[in-house]
Amino acid sequence: MKKDNVELDNEFYFLQGTKKKKTFYKRPLFWIVLILVLLCLVVVVFRAYQNHRWKNHPPETICKKYKEYVEPDYDIDYAEEECAVVEESAFDEPIYRSEVLVNMTKVNGFSLRIFTLPEEDVSLQVGPVDVDDPSIVLAVRAADIRADNGGIVGTFIDNGKLLSQGVSKKGYCAIIEGKVYIGATENTPYMEEALNHNGYFFRQYPLVVDGMAIDNKPKGRSVRRALCEKGGEILVVECSNISFHDFAQTLVEYGVENAIYLVGSDSYGFFRNVNNVRYDFGNPDRNKETNLTYIICR
Repeated sequence: MKKDNVELDNEFYFLQGTKKKKTFYKRPLFWIVLILVLLCLVVVVFRAYQNHRWKNHPPETICKKYKEYVEPDYDIDYAEEECAVVEESAFDEPIYRSEVLVNMTKVNGFSLRIFTLPEEDVSLQVGPVDVDDPSIVLAVRAADIRADNGGIVGTFIDNGKLLSQGVSKKGYCAIIEGKVYIGATENTPYMEEALNHNGYFFRQYPLVVDGMAIDNKPKGRSVRRALCEKGGEILVVECSNISFHDFAQTLVEYGVENAIYLVGSDSYGFFRNVNNVRYDFGNPDRNKETNLTYIICR
């Protein structure tokens, strides 16, 4: 039997409502992204705080138990070397004192004035030097100061206290338990020892390392001073109207094994002779800035 016009209801229809979306803060991806963003912000804020702290407000002390200290390398706009030519003081005869011997010699046509330091009583000082203190037999500028804020350039330790931080120049001087160490490296254990033994430490341009002259950026001719090691003695050597390059070469010819630069030009300093008469060099008006640093011999 043939069936016509019969509609078979054999199709099934599935009805599905609109799927409800999850709230954005209930999605795991949201929290992952949020945590990453917060971590990045914490790192940025911490780094900004550290830069501000070390550059503008260096700490007065550092924990003596900090065993693995490494100097950070900050970009510093430090004071440029002045090139004022200052006339050299001449001496007819060497001026002797029991603690400091002052002598003159000529090397390669350059006149050198040489101070032999008594290692047992050498220290660093921050601030203007007391010219009326009769116990000071020699005072000469040590570290540079910054042009922008007057802060000390590079790492500076005063009697075990960290007053300034950062690698600016590889040359260094450390004074630990009365002994003076001179060298050139970015990181040195002597800095750690200075912190732990109430010592002293500062940085300057290296001039001579292991008997080899080191070239430096400052050009021009001026009064140059250096802290030197020669034959087991520690010397301060001064020369007038000479370039960095010629000064380093002259120190090598004189027999210096290691030397770092000291602030030259018309920076102030003095020494006393055997009769306790004070001889000034440089400009006394320069002995006024707060953060001046001096090598002091008593």
